[in-house]
Amino acid sequence: MSGTLSYSWLFRLLLLLMALALVPCTSGAQRLDMKVLGKAKRIELPFILENDFIVLPVLVNNVVPLRFILDTGAENTVLLEKQVTDLLDISYRRTFEVRGADVDSVLTAYLATGVNLRIANRLLARNRSMLVLEKNYFNFERITGTNIHGILGADFLMRFSVEFDFKKNVVILHEPHKFKPSNRHVEIPATFIRNRPYLELPIRVNAQEETTRKILLDSGAGLTLLLHTFGDSTDVDLPVQTIPAYIADGLGGKLEGSVGRCREVALAGKSLTNVVSYFQPLDTTGLDFLNGREGIIGNRLMKRFNVAIDYVQEKVYFRPEGRSWKAKFRYDRSGIAIVAGGANLRTYTVSNVVKESPAGEAGVQVGDRIVGMNGTSATFLSLGNIIRKLEGKPGKRIRLRLRRQGKYVEVEFRLRDLI
Repeated sequence: MSGTLSYSWLFRLLLLLMALALVPCTSGAQRLDMKVLGKAKRIELPFILENDFIVLPVLVNNVVPLRFILDTGAENTVLLEKQVTDLLDISYRRTFEVRGADVDSVLTAYLATGVNLRIANRLLARNRSMLVLEKNYFNFERITGTNIHGILGADFLMRFSVEFDFKKNVVILHEPHKFKPSNRHVEIPATFIRNRPYLELPIRVNAQEETTRKILLDSGAGLTLLLHTFGDSTDVDLPVQTIPAYIADGLGGKLEGSVGRCREVALAGKSLTNVVSYFQPLDTTGLDFLNGREGIIGNRLMKRFNVAIDYVQEKVYFRPEGRSWKAKFRYDRSGIAIVAGGANLRTYTVSNVVKESPAGEAGVQVGDRIVGMNGTSATFLSLGNIIRKLEGKPGKRIRLRLRRQGKYVEVEFRLRDLI
């Protein structure tokens, strides 16, 4: 429960609406404005994996150092805070306003032009166009535990063959037509729509027979697997054991669903079993807008493989990494979801509680602030530290010191399997 989506599918839909105006700017014209810094034949971009999000350093107009999430599921690059481009006196070509699902919420964004992005000091993307949000509507730092200022989308990846090496925490950009997959790489059936890779994956949820589903390969998602369930369909396939799940914040409210385990996912010649999976209810009217997508694969599954995306040839390859591909899929055993906040992102607040769970039964409440865990002050713990502890072995004792309405509360419980 403590880990959630990178950001909501609703946010993706809103950005897609705005991105339509960027199409002329993100075609071949922008490919010519990419400069490799250095003489190496391949470009290596070291990244930090923050709570299963790929984070890269980006220097905007050679002045402002920022941190961006690398997102193969996003078509365009997005800056989350307009004050950066205002400070640099960057011009805007167009303004967008999109209403949220509750009608009262409005997201405002701008199309900025003439922006230079220096990525990990190895790649210079010059004279770019990108979307700039009026304000940080989505606050990704709450679920990453670190400051996030933007999203690097496929518009700057599409001239390369992109290799994700999670063992070394590096993204390797190979020159077009020069990347040769190893003998251990397995090509995965895939289609590309607007530079986003969709895999055809055999998945067995609960039924005896597997079904092939169209799944977006999404490095901007800090989860294992998300599958869409369609409430207007008579054939809803769910695991026997699920619990309610908070998936993400959307414009105008929380997006909720359930979480359980898929019996099997077949990938790169391997059988992944008991895969932690989120299930998000939709109706089939959204299928066309989602390009027929039936789900998302995120970094918690991707990092078990070396993953290569050849944007030029429109091919995707997975290579199993040692024994990591068959490690058990871990999930929260406490029943609470936590978000980070405060000046140094060291204030941890309970955002959701499963009633019939160890934490729920111990009296933990939404809004409680975690000030200590097993005798350690929360100021010495990262969000990732806390989440990993709550994914510990069944039976492990957890002691929390909480701040609630100005008073301190002590609770204790033992972890157990929830799914």
